Amino acid sequence: MKKALALFIVFGFACLFTSCPGDFSTTYNTIKSANVLLFSFNENGIFPHLETININELGIGVYPDSIFERYEVAQSNSIINGAYAMENPHQIVYTNSIDSINVFTIYEFNKEHPAGSKVNDILLFLDYMGETKELNINELSPESHHFKFSAVPTNDSLQFEITGRITNENDFKL
Repeated sequence: MKKALALFIVFGFACLFTSCPGDFSTTYNTIKSANVLLFSFNENGIFPHLETININELGIGVYPDSIFERYEVAQSNSIINGAYAMENPHQIVYTNSIDSINVFTIYEFNKEHPAGSKVNDILLFLDYMGETKELNINELSPESHHFKFSAVPTNDSLQFEITGRITNENDFKL
């Protein structure tokens, strides 16, 4: 009888502790517009470096400029949901994405990319640790896109036109 009572008390405390922090939130982000940032890497490989442009280490980022947020808070009453809430108390969900990007050079970038040409083929995916890899420019995360140029421009004038699409919103031109 004492063992059953002890188990019941332990189980009761376990239920209480796993469902107490049962408040969790979800933020639903809807991207409304996009913006762009041209940057370079400094001598230590840190990006974005904006003070002086290192023409040998150029990068470009396309990111949400305007986001509509809807915030929801929920409370869990079950043991399983309470345990889940302890693992991830705040979740961000994007309801749409920047799902298409095309980068065009305004001036000649190099001999292979004259003025007005698309330069997607010389953009490498750039992660938040500064590592690059080849990846289809339009198969990335829904939030922000960072790229590093795999070629060095031969012209000092760098300007780009970026076009793309935001799912369920509209096309953009930057």
